[in-house]
Amino acid sequence: MNNLDVAQVCNFVNNNIVEFHQRRLKRLKKLQLKKDLLKKKNPYLFKAKNIGTASELIEELLSAYLSSSEERYFGDFLEDLAVF
Repeated sequence: MNNLDVAQVCNFVNNNIVEFHQRRLKRLKKLQLKKDLLKKKNPYLFKAKNIGTASELIEELLSAYLSSSEERYFGDFLEDLAVF
């Protein structure tokens, strides 16, 4: 088994984590409130969570939307790191 070169790993992470952030930003720029957030979520769930204002609803919807895409993007990054 080869020894791990920590400097090479750090270099890989520094060069490739940028793609993770770029993918997040690209997804946010394409985001449409009505199409991507409001249609795909159950409004009764948010009522049950005691969300009372539109701003709280949007914040919760956006947080859930970003969380799901971030898991996929970060998983892709970790898979590339493991292969490296």
